[in-house]
Amino acid sequence: MENKKPGILIVDDEPKNIKILAELLKDRFAPMAATSGAKALEYAQSDPGPDLILLDIMMPEMDGYEVSRRRRGT
Repeated sequence: MENKKPGILIVDDEPKNIKILAELLKDRFAPMAATSGAKALEYAQSDPGPDLILLDIMMPEMDGYEVSRRRRGT
């Protein structure tokens, strides 16, 4: 039986923030990273998708609120 780590998607337009969070979480989670809202939606809809999404609110082009709205389909 495989003991797979839960996937966590870290979404931030600052690569330094992603690196810090991924380093902190890598022992318990399988981190994925996206630096834009569009890429976050792509990863979120993948199979298998992440178990948890850490989403930056203040991003250019598509902010975290818009990503959340689109993810929910509203």
